[in-house]
Amino acid sequence: MTSRARLACVLLLVSLLGGCLALPQIGVLLGRIALSSLGVDNVRIGNYHFAPGLAGIDELTLLSSGLALAGLPVNVDLPLALSLPANAPSLELQGFAWELQVPGAEPVAGEFDQPVPLHAGETTTVTLPAALEPRGIDALPSRAQKVAALLDLARRLSASGELPPGSHLSLTPALPPALARVVSAPTLEFDVSEASRADATPPAE
Repeated sequence: MTSRARLACVLLLVSLLGGCLALPQIGVLLGRIALSSLGVDNVRIGNYHFAPGLAGIDELTLLSSGLALAGLPVNVDLPLALSLPANAPSLELQGFAWELQVPGAEPVAGEFDQPVPLHAGETTTVTLPAALEPRGIDALPSRAQKVAALLDLARRLSASGELPPGSHLSLTPALPPALARVVSAPTLEFDVSEASRADATPPAE
């Protein structure tokens, strides 16, 4: 593809992302994406599902289940409510790279590869699946201790329906390839604290 053709593709993508936005403004707009919740849904270990207040699943139940629990993670769904400020131009992400840190669990990262349309004043919710392992589980000497660690993590995640305080989520938006070559998407950082379950810390401009 010639340089002129590449430029035409970039200008077309800019027009699709936000009308007459200049290239530097796209980076600023991406940095203004807000996350209004950091909830937790569908907490499960294998076929066992956890819910707030559920007391029927204990170590003995899992140990006698016949499942190979030693290698199973705690699977969760994270509904992410993303939005743009009022009067901002609409844009569509090609997905995003993500990293999640939860107290007591090993850090985990991945790629969300589905389109994410964003419109000013509206909330777009996407569900991010994550598989978490208790920190240091591989060093525990017995299967019973590993099961107990899995249960403790599952109970903490399901207790309130939200990520526990001290959790940290980072998202790096994915742009169309032609635009990504000329615009660097900022990494968005979101922290969960006691005072606010979903505080967004926008990157410095």
